[in-house]
Amino acid sequence: MNNIQIFKIELNNYRQFQGVEEISLETSPDKHINVIEGQNGSGKSNILNAITLCFYNEEPHIDDSNDRGLGADPVANLKELEAIDVGESVRGHIEITLGKDEPQYIFTRKFRTAKVDNDEYNSVIEDLQLRQKFGADWQNVENPNTRLREILPTRVHQYFLFDGEQLDKFFEEGYTQRVKDAVLDVSHIQLLERGIDHLETMQKDLEREASDVEGKPQELHEEYEDAQDELDELNEKEEDLEENIEEANESIDGIDEELADSTDPDVREKQQRRRYLNERLDDRKEELQNTREDAAISLSRAGPVAYGQDALQYTVELFREREESGEEPPDIPEWWLDQLLDEGECICGTNIENEEEKREHIEHFKKKITEAASKSVNGRRKVQRALDRGDDLVDQAKERKRRVEDIKDDIDDINDELLEISAELESKTIPDDVDVAELEKQRKRIDGRIKDMREDLGQLRGKIEQKKEEVEERKKAWQREVEREKKHETILRKISFVENASEKIEGIEKEILEQVRTETEDSLEQFFNDLIWKDEPYDIELTDEYEVHVYGPSGEKNLGSLSAGERQVLALSFMSALAQISGFSAPILIDTPLGRISSKPKKRIAQNVPNYLEDTQVTFLMTDEEYTDEVRVFLKDKVANEYHLDYSDEVTEVPSP
Repeated sequence: MNNIQIFKIELNNYRQFQGVEEISLETSPDKHINVIEGQNGSGKSNILNAITLCFYNEEPHIDDSNDRGLGADPVANLKELEAIDVGESVRGHIEITLGKDEPQYIFTRKFRTAKVDNDEYNSVIEDLQLRQKFGADWQNVENPNTRLREILPTRVHQYFLFDGEQLDKFFEEGYTQRVKDAVLDVSHIQLLERGIDHLETMQKDLEREASDVEGKPQELHEEYEDAQDELDELNEKEEDLEENIEEANESIDGIDEELADSTDPDVREKQQRRRYLNERLDDRKEELQNTREDAAISLSRAGPVAYGQDALQYTVELFREREESGEEPPDIPEWWLDQLLDEGECICGTNIENEEEKREHIEHFKKKITEAASKSVNGRRKVQRALDRGDDLVDQAKERKRRVEDIKDDIDDINDELLEISAELESKTIPDDVDVAELEKQRKRIDGRIKDMREDLGQLRGKIEQKKEEVEERKKAWQREVEREKKHETILRKISFVENASEKIEGIEKEILEQVRTETEDSLEQFFNDLIWKDEPYDIELTDEYEVHVYGPSGEKNLGSLSAGERQVLALSFMSALAQISGFSAPILIDTPLGRISSKPKKRIAQNVPNYLEDTQVTFLMTDEEYTDEVRVFLKDKVANEYHLDYSDEVTEVPSP
């Protein structure tokens, strides 16, 4: 294979894996897929955690929701810890062998868990170690993180090593920021950003140097710096507000999940209805904005015609009267003037054959008559056309204004129904169930806070635009003052050079981001159509605002209206697209890839998986409900290694494939 692959994972006393367990994952171009099957709780997901712990010293897929879940267990194997005395410790390690055609790197992370009391443990995770193969020898390598960054850096590893079940939440509220962050992660613009930061620092230093004298320049520069500091503070407030809004939306999502899990069917039905209404509300608000813009355009076109209708009608009548009287256009045929010129004699008998000036006079007169006639005809035609189109434009403007009002009425109706649902849920009292009334009150408070924060955000953004103008004005005032003194010419040229360099780099950054966005859009559409179980092709758009639009045979499908399986395939396709365009030739490992997909679509996806990322090692961590006999049949020709985890008495063994 041309890409890096994992040859082997060795787990020593890591969580459920007691002693040393080896998992060989070597693949070939003909068989690029690995499958590791295990029941829930068997340590299947901990194989993913082991990789991220070894590489990045983190276990992002630990379940902390249960006090006795994996997050509560020590890093070292619990059976080993139970067998030792207080004050003793258990050592272990995770070792991952990587390479292309043969093993090249062995990354190792050791850990030690001490038993400080019964059921109380402390774990210490050691630094990453690396051995690399040089010829026939394996040698220790200093700075292993540097080499790891070349293979799979921290900022992009989540697009190669991820939990399929968590993908369902990727395209929920606030997903555009997640999509934007992901595109930034794989765009490799960090060096450009550092360059821009360096140039900004250099520019500030040069500006201070040019103002390092008593008098007007220093005073104006201080005003300029004060305005810039105020702008920076406003930008920080904007970021804080955006984060607070996102956190509040996540809180609402959590409440909605709890309500959706209620034992009361009426609560579940209302929650489902609310989700539909919120999605429709978003669509109608977007439609309202677009329709308002269309109505404004129609009004701008129809307005001049409507207000000038009397004047236009008068002009048409005037044209008609002048035509009837022979004044307009002039009643002198062009052919008759041509005849005079050909015969060389004017109507008055003057010989114009040899009289250059008189001949030119007739030719000029002919040209003037032709232009006048053309302007007269065209002028009348344009005026008449404006009158004819006027009624249509006015009708169009009225129709679009009516559509605006209809959409506003629909939005009001949706909001009324949402308020009614909220009031009904707030009054619910259900024994032995989630506290629906209290949850709804919390949701209402958070929703009100979000509306207030969004209003504050809008006002803040207005202040930011005003402050930007003030900064620019003060900067220009300072520059004009500094330019009066010749001794600052060199510094000003340096400042100008730095500003131009910053603009160039920012332009390059935008071009790269646009290219990455376009490539992501193309790859996302390709992977989605490769994996989706529908027969009809889908079009997918990734907008400049990082919104994802899915277009099926019947038109656009709102993301919220996609089934859980469709959303998971969309997110899986997005992750795969990012992995493909990131430029890193790393293996892909997906935990629970088919978890939220029902039986029939699961089988259809399995048919397409063998062609999925053919040049990349792909390892699936699956439950028995995912890796059914039907799925196995479709995958078998591409599977290099298949493991079935043996879990018993809280210990997991990895039998040979």
